Amino acid sequence: MLDLVISSDSHVMEPFDLWTKALGPRFGDRVPRLVKRYDGLDGDFFFCGRETARVDELMVAGASDALMAKLIAAGGDPGVRGAMLDEEGIAAEVLNATWALYMMRIEDGALRRACCQVFNDWLGDFCRASPKRFLGVAMVPIDDVAWGVRELERVRTLGLRGVMVPTNPIAGARPYRDPSYDRFWAAAVAHRLPVTLHIVTGAVRDPFTYLSKDERPEFPRSYVEIFNEAAPVLAGEFIFGGVLDRFPALKLFLSEYDAFWIPNFKFRVARMARFGLLPTPKRTADEYVRDNIFLGILADPLAMRLRDEIGVDQLLWGSDFPHPGGQYPDTKGRLAAYLGDVPAAVQRKIAADNVVKLYGIET
Repeated sequence: MLDLVISSDSHVMEPFDLWTKALGPRFGDRVPRLVKRYDGLDGDFFFCGRETARVDELMVAGASDALMAKLIAAGGDPGVRGAMLDEEGIAAEVLNATWALYMMRIEDGALRRACCQVFNDWLGDFCRASPKRFLGVAMVPIDDVAWGVRELERVRTLGLRGVMVPTNPIAGARPYRDPSYDRFWAAAVAHRLPVTLHIVTGAVRDPFTYLSKDERPEFPRSYVEIFNEAAPVLAGEFIFGGVLDRFPALKLFLSEYDAFWIPNFKFRVARMARFGLLPTPKRTADEYVRDNIFLGILADPLAMRLRDEIGVDQLLWGSDFPHPGGQYPDTKGRLAAYLGDVPAAVQRKIAADNVVKLYGIET
């Protein structure tokens, strides 16, 4: 059994009234909030400032009422969470948003930035309860680069340990390869903050926000597209766009995008380089992945079989706790079953060592 296990991808569950309390007087009914009726449907819905998610579909996932109550409590109470992690034998977690993931897609820039700031403040308070155990990832939209740099520097003073940017630039913003973003990448490197790209934050709409009878047929298309969104961004913006050549120490963490596709991605990048249509990147695809790209895996069934082609130093296991349908309870047992007959040294890397190195965690 693994003696040290750290989740690279867990989540808090923000209180539904977080944004109404802080921003309601300023933004009124445009603020993300819980509503009881939406588009002619009754139930619990989280209005996200642009789209709306049905809470009972997104969060329950077959969990019993008792289990769901425990998970919700762990999502918002660091004391409850710590006790549950002790029971599971989990040493530490990198903590991402749940509802605030949707804030990246809000169209109003002032509202989007304000919502993210409110979340970052709340997350900073949460993590201060156990700063060596809870490593928070701030939400930092960067279409306004000057604001993004200020917010990055501010969340660093709050003790947060990473920054999440939208997987794809916000609609109407310049592509990430544009040099106007260089101040942000430079600040991330200077403050040693890995930059997270997480599903739901990009241009592809979360399939769970297709609610009506007319929209539901779009679910399969969106469900496939959302997991494939990161690869084109890596190729077009960060590799061929020159970002990783200008900032070779920049660390990108891809969260919940799986990892099985990396061997094919490296093959395609190498082929593109041979076409000669763009300036040739300074390094090979293998080197970019090895030096700059880290991959969060929850239960990717192919990643273990392809681990050597992916790179065992790039793979970081995450529990997705406390989301229903994740790996609680018996987290370590499920992890052991997933790792199977992987050599012990590689198991240690995937379960703890790689995330310790990326985030500078004190074990």
